[in-house]
Parts: sequence; structure tokens; C-alpha cells
Amino acid sequence: MPYYAQTLMCRKARGLGMKLIFDIHRIFGEMVLPLLIVIVAIYMTVVFKPGAARGTIERFFPVLVDLQVGLGIIYWVFLLTLPGGAARFLGFPFILHPVLGLIAAGLAHMALGAKNPLRSLGRWAPMASLAVLLILVLSNIMIAAGMK
Repeated sequence: MPYYAQTLMCRKARGLGMKLIFDIHRIFGEMVLPLLIVIVAIYMTVVFKPGAARGTIERFFPVLVDLQVGLGIIYWVFLLTLPGGAARFLGFPFILHPVLGLIAAGLAHMALGAKNPLRSLGRWAPMASLAVLLILVLSNIMIAAGMK
């Protein structure tokens, strides 16, 4: 279903509220989040100190990823309520989009916390974890772009 058809159905069904959620989710996910991941990875590599208290960036960044995933889940549930939406958005290619989003949110929390699975890499642990997160986000963008 083309992007314009989705937004037209969204506008007719629920007004501008869902279109706004979709547009925020799309802009933040495609343009802002990948750039933010790269910036945070560079920053964390420069200022990383093992055992140091978590700073503002380490606390705020995972919340932004959670916000992105939350908006996506809200819009995905809305799409399931549309006629034919369950068959389309529970199908194989698109079902990966919300699943990878939830995995990315979990990884964002682990990447900047004490439970980083790559903590044995020392200073490079946040960058390696955020590189995996960037790959997840970019693959998620490609999945969503393929459904237009």
C-alpha cells in the first residue's frame, strides 16, 4: 500500500492524530535516530570510563529509542484495525518491523548500561553495541520502505 494511501486512510479513519504519530515516527526513525546513534557512539567512545556513574546521555538516549518504538507500536496497532490490515501487517515481511524495534529498544538500554554484553571490549563496548543498534535501525528502515 503506497504511503499516500496509508495517510489518506489514516486521515479518514482517525483524523490527523494518527497521521501526526506516523509522521513523527517516520521522520525520527529515518532521519534523526540514525544520526543520533552515530553521535552518541562517538561521544561514548571519547568519554567512556569503566565503572563511572551514568551521565545524562546514557540516561536520555534509551528513552528516545523507547519513544520511537512506542509511537511505532501505537501506529502498528492502529493499522491492524483497518480493513485488511491484520493480514497485511501481521504477514512475514512487515512483522519483522515491530519485532526488530522492540529488540532495538532493549539493545539501546543494554548498550549504555552496566549490562552491556560487549563490556569486555572496554572503551569500545558502547561503540560496538551502538553499531549493532545502527544496523538494526537501518534494516528496520529498509523493511518499512519495502512495504510502501
